[in-house]
Amino acid sequence: MKIVHAADIHLDSQLKGLSRLGDETAGVLRGATREALSNLVGLVQSEDAGLLVIAGDLYDGDWNAYATGAFFVRQMDVLNDLGIPVVIASGNHDAQSQITRSLKLPDNVRMLPVDKPDSVVLEDLGIVVHGQGYPTRDVTENLVAAYPSRIPNMVNVGVLHTAVAGAEGHALYAPCSPQDLEMLKYDYFALGHVHQRGVVVEGAHPAWFSGNLQGRKASETGPKGALVVDFDPGRPAQVDFHALDVARWEQVSVDVTDLNDTDAMLDAIEASLRMTVGAAAGRRTVARVHLVGTSRLAARLQNTEWLDAEIEHIQEQTGAVVETTKVEVVAPLAPDPEAALLRTAMAKTADHLRETPVGLTNLLKSLDRDIRDIAKGQSTSSQDSLDLTDESVALRLLQKAQSALDARLAGLEH
Repeated sequence: MKIVHAADIHLDSQLKGLSRLGDETAGVLRGATREALSNLVGLVQSEDAGLLVIAGDLYDGDWNAYATGAFFVRQMDVLNDLGIPVVIASGNHDAQSQITRSLKLPDNVRMLPVDKPDSVVLEDLGIVVHGQGYPTRDVTENLVAAYPSRIPNMVNVGVLHTAVAGAEGHALYAPCSPQDLEMLKYDYFALGHVHQRGVVVEGAHPAWFSGNLQGRKASETGPKGALVVDFDPGRPAQVDFHALDVARWEQVSVDVTDLNDTDAMLDAIEASLRMTVGAAAGRRTVARVHLVGTSRLAARLQNTEWLDAEIEHIQEQTGAVVETTKVEVVAPLAPDPEAALLRTAMAKTADHLRETPVGLTNLLKSLDRDIRDIAKGQSTSSQDSLDLTDESVALRLLQKAQSALDARLAGLEH
């Protein structure tokens, strides 16, 4: 027995600022949520799933775009013709939507109530779905605290639009704890609201965020889609992600440290974008490129006109669409012109001291207290037994001091 869990479809979401990406890409992104919904219906069919569960935010707020609702109905009609039920818990965006309040849905679609939790029993499937939708946008109480107990001898599925204990970038709606979800002992909990896919409870009573169906902005990166949940007797539900997005947003970081040639740097950017486009498997890829590191090219990269022209050429070669390029590359420290002179002088002094070890030991004796502190840990013997009058000890200390200073001055020189 399989079900499909999706959430946060935000159908026909009114995306802004797309014109800068070009007409073709803007057109793909504007239609992406519809095409992703079509892909979701196709997934239900190809997986031979018995049920589709949508955990809130089917729509994207309060506007009279009835064409949006009509498109959703046509997609649900496909599943209705196949006898596949759909259970939906409304989310915070759906609570404002006039579409939600006025749309006539096909017979296979069940909206969970918004005033209290209820259970939809699907006897022929052996599944019961428990849940509650949002009566208003701002639901701040723990809804799951009132969810009904599991029904024996059936697969129990919970549906909830929630931030659980909180998630970055998401309002704390219908807060609850993972323990609240697990205590109900449902076979699976389908969660919505958080746009990043992830598990909240593992083990015998798993709870998952499916993430949104289609990324809508630069912060919603990576593969987006739905979860196929497989129930087999005697083991926990098996959860499998399926990418359904049409366009994909990505953040591409390129470290240009030690790349002091423009061709090498541009090759690195192109290689990173090619890898990103390849991972998207043919989807339109919109990327933010972030250049970081330490390089002598830092000044060159401040020439935005040159960089933009090069990035445009790389776009044509890779098929990626670069939304922005952020440069945080710093120049290496300027070399110290005195470093080479100091190294030469130090080498001559060290050679002279080696030739006159008596002078070296006399020098060490004059610095007796200071040199013992410096030499602490440099000798295999204890500090108290360090004999600074011993020429072999003095020469060994000289060698170590010279090596350490030489390395530090070499860094300043280059």
